[in-house]
Amino acid sequence: MSEFGQQLLNGLAAGSIYALLAVGYSLVYGLLELINFAHGHVYMVGTFVVLSSMLAGFPFAFALVIGMGFGALLGVLIERVAYRPFRGANRIIPTVSAVAVTLILENVAAQVWGPATRRFDTPLPTSAIEILGLRISWIQVIVLAVTAVIAVMLYLMVQYTSWGRNVRAIRDDMQSAELVGVPVNRIVTSVYALGGALGVLAGVLFAAYYDSVYVSMGFYGTLYAFTAAVIGGIGDLRGAFIGGVLLGIVQALTAGYISSGYMDAVTFGLLIVFLVFRPLGLSNSGQVSRV
Repeated sequence: MSEFGQQLLNGLAAGSIYALLAVGYSLVYGLLELINFAHGHVYMVGTFVVLSSMLAGFPFAFALVIGMGFGALLGVLIERVAYRPFRGANRIIPTVSAVAVTLILENVAAQVWGPATRRFDTPLPTSAIEILGLRISWIQVIVLAVTAVIAVMLYLMVQYTSWGRNVRAIRDDMQSAELVGVPVNRIVTSVYALGGALGVLAGVLFAAYYDSVYVSMGFYGTLYAFTAAVIGGIGDLRGAFIGGVLLGIVQALTAGYISSGYMDAVTFGLLIVFLVFRPLGLSNSGQVSRV
């Protein structure tokens, strides 16, 4: 029982990271019904920026702010250059543009930081405590606490701020929202910026949790976050968190009781099952673009 509980705990921590990354997909899809496939690579590049900032001598907290700011700016730049010109066009066009952006970011990152895996040393505590037979590391506690705080903050922002009201108005009808004075482009830009910043935060938590950072984490981040968003109901913020946690638990149980080599196969299988049999995800809201 303690082993099963340990796997659940490990999956909950990993899934919380996926959830933070999946939020970026859900925010963008909820507004524009566009899959931002470049999102995982923003998370990867931003994490490398944090690593470079720390190696340059900046304190970890300041390096994190630099990385999140860079992620926000990169998200805004991608939206302005690669997506906005194709808004309203056939969906295959922005999708191809997104794939092009991922290839550019991955190749640039490989040239700047190299293809090898690098250690990600942070001042975050690495010790662990034991409670009821479960070994709980402090980094797991930090991951869970940060995810919980972000979830509450996003809910309050979407439900009770003017920004959130504008987001919901654009989600319901972009043209009508623009006619009544909602600054559509500014709100869309802010969503990309928020998604990029949260993506980098997720990347730093991932790198600190596994003590490593590597170029291909952008691809895997894209795969895991997209799967989490689909499981929860893409476009639904609550679904993004639920889907991320469930995916993390499934992966942890697969690694613990079968083999870690099957984790990606299970992830792909889960994605296919939901796309075929439950495309609206667990939320089953009847409106895929729901935020």
